[in-house]
Amino acid sequence: MSSYLWYDTGSYIDMGDPAHPWPAFANAASRFYGNRNAVKLYHDWVGAIVGRTNGVTGLPYRDDPTIMAWQLCNEPRPGGTPEDAAPKLASFYSWIRDTARLIKSIDPNHLVSTGSEGLKGTVESGDIYRISHAIPEIDYATAHIWPLNWSWIDARDLARTAAAGEAKVREYLDQHRALASQIGKPLVIEEFGYPRDAGYAAEATTVYRDRYYRQVFAAVEDSVRTGGPVQGSNFWAWNGAGRAAHGDHRYRHGDPLLGDPPHEPQGWYGVYDSDASTRALVAEHARTLATIGEPVAR
Repeated sequence: MSSYLWYDTGSYIDMGDPAHPWPAFANAASRFYGNRNAVKLYHDWVGAIVGRTNGVTGLPYRDDPTIMAWQLCNEPRPGGTPEDAAPKLASFYSWIRDTARLIKSIDPNHLVSTGSEGLKGTVESGDIYRISHAIPEIDYATAHIWPLNWSWIDARDLARTAAAGEAKVREYLDQHRALASQIGKPLVIEEFGYPRDAGYAAEATTVYRDRYYRQVFAAVEDSVRTGGPVQGSNFWAWNGAGRAAHGDHRYRHGDPLLGDPPHEPQGWYGVYDSDASTRALVAEHARTLATIGEPVAR
């Protein structure tokens, strides 16, 4: 969002800049929705990607069965505070509606979602969340859950803080189940992650991460089993055979890509191919969902 604004205005704020502490960046970036030129640049990009033909398979993306859904962007926010978001809400809702319509005009075969974190992405407003996801062109609701990023746990003392974090996760799940039921659309917990027990290396254990994965998987399974709105989840993220190239676990240009994005510690949230207990949980969850039967959308 801030980059598109920069292209049009020449103005830019770096996230994390001490001169502009949070929520200055979120407030500045959310000016995007009301900037017609910036939105036009973004829509040109959307059209190019959604309308693309895969050069290897020869399939237009609209006909590709390996694509589940399009997402407007990662974690859109109408602002960093309720006061900043309030005057931007009309343009925020218009951006969601117009972008989803554009995508569906090019590709009517795939689902469209907002990419929202949930209440954390709507300045804790259930009304903003409901209105955003009730837009007809949005096919399902989304939520992300980041206990460490949101200071629900302390990575240096998981033994002491994990239980309180799990209570917060339970509450967040309950809130979004209720919101999705009110909207009448399925809900996907499309991002959830947790640190390793100590550090980022593949050798570090994952006792508390596995507990967290069990909690989220159980919530999904219970919802699918009972016809509730939560219909799926995506853990963040799969590192596979990738390993950090440097002892400080920071990404440098040319390093192999992991599931962890380059601006974050490599191995922070990623699941390695050697994480046998976590892989077993994921496999068991998949088997359980398969035996429950077809998910029921409400």
